[in-house]
Amino acid sequence: MKAPANQQTTIYGIADSASVISIEEEEEQNEAEKEEKEESEVKEDGYQASSPSCRQVCTFISLALALIMDNASYYMKEPFFPVVAKGHNVTEAEIGVIFGSHFLVALLFSPVVGKFLPVFGTRRTFLTGLAIGVVTDVMFIYVKLCESRHAFFFASLSTECVAAIGSAATDTAALAIVAQVFPQNVAKMIGMVETFSGIACLFGQPMGGLLYQFGGYELPFLAFGAITLICLVINFILLPSIEKTSSSPGSLRELIRIRDVYPICLFVFVVAFCDGFLQPILALKAYELDLSAASVGVLFLLQGIVYTIFASMCGWIADSNGSYLNKPMALTGVFIISISFLVMGPSPIFSLTSESMQTPVLAVGLSLMGVGLAMAYVPTYPELIGAAFDNGMVNDLKTQGVAAGLSMALFSLGSFIGPIAGSSAYQLLGFAYSTSLASILCLFFGFIISIFYIWRTFSKT
Repeated sequence: MKAPANQQTTIYGIADSASVISIEEEEEQNEAEKEEKEESEVKEDGYQASSPSCRQVCTFISLALALIMDNASYYMKEPFFPVVAKGHNVTEAEIGVIFGSHFLVALLFSPVVGKFLPVFGTRRTFLTGLAIGVVTDVMFIYVKLCESRHAFFFASLSTECVAAIGSAATDTAALAIVAQVFPQNVAKMIGMVETFSGIACLFGQPMGGLLYQFGGYELPFLAFGAITLICLVINFILLPSIEKTSSSPGSLRELIRIRDVYPICLFVFVVAFCDGFLQPILALKAYELDLSAASVGVLFLLQGIVYTIFASMCGWIADSNGSYLNKPMALTGVFIISISFLVMGPSPIFSLTSESMQTPVLAVGLSLMGVGLAMAYVPTYPELIGAAFDNGMVNDLKTQGVAAGLSMALFSLGSFIGPIAGSSAYQLLGFAYSTSLASILCLFFGFIISIFYIWRTFSKT
């Protein structure tokens, strides 16, 4: 017996609905299996694994070796290059321009490097920066052959500018690599990277002076150039291919439109400014206290050791507690830096007149400075990319690149302005009042950032 037409239609409709439902369920199951497979692949690749993968270990070794040599190649010139320049009748101001040009050029090129990282790739950019470092070490050897004052000055200036471009490429790419390979432990890895940067500062100056003493002007550049070349080869072998390049660069304009980025940028600038502020005037203060050159080196060494230890600790603390402690940690660091300047002076408000106590007090202030710099700087890059992601930017190399470029540009700006401000303030006010002025500036920046965070908290609620 044949069913009526409307009954057949109903039966077919039910059958069609059941088939559609089964197809949808099958698609959902396939999608869930695909996500599970991708998650397992990610864990195997080491991004979310509790123990580091071979890829991460190789990347970490590559970054450590490269950043040590990149930073040490800059600092190793400080003990002897001014003496050689004076022998060519170069003035103190011109020597300052040569060293200061490094940060000015890095300020200009870091955002450019960060913007075009997706186009060239982080690995290629990183290795290119190291190769430029090797070339400039060799170039500095031939600078001495310039006999006239102007030729020596312009040859040194141009070589330092080229070296700064290489450093901008290496440092900017390094931050992006950390964010790519260690996305769950960015703060911890930034702390460890800063530890190796601190090690570079610790051994760069004494090794440069020692090599110059035993082998003359050429030996430091030959030795550091050869070691950097070895690091370049090791990085070429160990550093894995991290990402596919893109035809379009990142958008720096989109990043700087985000309000939450501004206080983080101010943190980076304050750290670099305060560290640079102290560099040219600490030796002058030591001269006032009749300290030897070795004692001055020990004071710089003390600050570097404390910073190296606390940078790693701050990274571990930041990652262990998510991002909850990043802002309070950085703010606390700024206020500790402010206190350290008051102690180092010592500030006139302390009324410390005993010269026998000023050297220990200076050492305490430098130790506090190392703690404050680590606390204020280490959380900045994780906070910067976190603010970008929270405000709609995609979690990819484009965002990580422009964030790294912006961070390095602001650090270079502070490193360029800081020594100029420090030496000018010392010339006008003396050491005690100069450090007191720096302390007031730190407090001012800290209160501005605090007010901003309070306003953002109430505006969101």
